[in-house]
Amino acid sequence: MYLNRMHRFFKLLRSLKLTAVLIAAIIITSAVSTFIPQSRFFSSPAFLIPVVLFFFNLLACTIFRFSRELKKEKPNFGPDILHGGLLLFIIAAFLSALNRMDGSITLSKGQSAMLPNGTIIVLEDLEYTEDTNGRPEAWKSYLSVFHGSEIPMQSGVLEVNHPLKSGGFSLYQFAYGNNAGETYTVIRVVWDPGYAMVVISLCIVGAGICITLFVKLRNLPKGEKV
Repeated sequence: MYLNRMHRFFKLLRSLKLTAVLIAAIIITSAVSTFIPQSRFFSSPAFLIPVVLFFFNLLACTIFRFSRELKKEKPNFGPDILHGGLLLFIIAAFLSALNRMDGSITLSKGQSAMLPNGTIIVLEDLEYTEDTNGRPEAWKSYLSVFHGSEIPMQSGVLEVNHPLKSGGFSLYQFAYGNNAGETYTVIRVVWDPGYAMVVISLCIVGAGICITLFVKLRNLPKGEKV
């Protein structure tokens, strides 16, 4: 009796109908969130619950398919690799949604600030240039990064679209200004623990797609076109 219930539950969990319902729910809630102002929607239960259910749905489908492919003489594990990449992507997205840190620091020349991991950034100098028409051309912040030492472990120039990475944090040139004759820069500080995993998962998904297509093309009857 217990095994029968588990079998029915597993069958329901890997149901394609459930997959379709969960994907529709994720798409609809994501679309609605663009019209209703709501901070941190993607870490709210309205979004996380269907994503968690989709994760287990996809995991059940992957386990079922992989075990079936193992019994074949010429298995195609491409879709299983693709599914594995998607599962890893969901885990990475959860790490980012629940643990991502995003803030800003305003510094003038010579000032410093400490990041949450104890790293200290010092604004050594800053530069603002304009083009011939008087429009902003470049904002540059010259930084030194310290971590428990008087010797900087890293120095670099922070520019728009050229972030500086240090200790897992990404520093972005966010804004520039002048207050009572004192020039300052605004640096955006971002820590995203799921970023590296997202990149890896996308590579795995790409590999799964390539393997799937390769196996399908190899198994086509001679003379048959795709």
